[in-house]
Amino acid sequence: MVLLLPNLFVVVMGIESFPYTCAPMFGHYVDDNTNFYVLKFEGLTDDGEKIDLVDYYGKLEIYFVRHFFSKAYGSIDPINPFSGRLSDNEEDFLKRMDIFFENYKTFLEKEHELFFNRIDISVAKVDAKRNILKDYKLMGYYDFNTESYFSTQ
Repeated sequence: MVLLLPNLFVVVMGIESFPYTCAPMFGHYVDDNTNFYVLKFEGLTDDGEKIDLVDYYGKLEIYFVRHFFSKAYGSIDPINPFSGRLSDNEEDFLKRMDIFFENYKTFLEKEHELFFNRIDISVAKVDAKRNILKDYKLMGYYDFNTESYFSTQ
């Protein structure tokens, strides 16, 4: 019974944190028609140079992206483990994105001495082996001057 109590707490509170999670890890059937996507975070410098930030996440890419979706962006799937946990309100969404990027900006400056004008988030459709099927499309960006996230969708 003692081992089940933390799981019960997680189910009731809707927390998604390994090993205690109510997320359906194997809840989606994957076949040849399943769509796969990858994100790319790029920093834009004063010179207009774009730097792929995958080596500057501070953790493995999979953990960084999971954190981004679970704590900031949310899910595009209407039935998901985060339903009701992250507001669909645009103002709340933008506030979460601003907080995420303020913290990420601080991390980049402190840990890697990287300074940008903005960070772009792009998405590309890939196959199961992460080969790009469609070019990256800009989802949005965080502007360091205004300290605000802007969606391009």
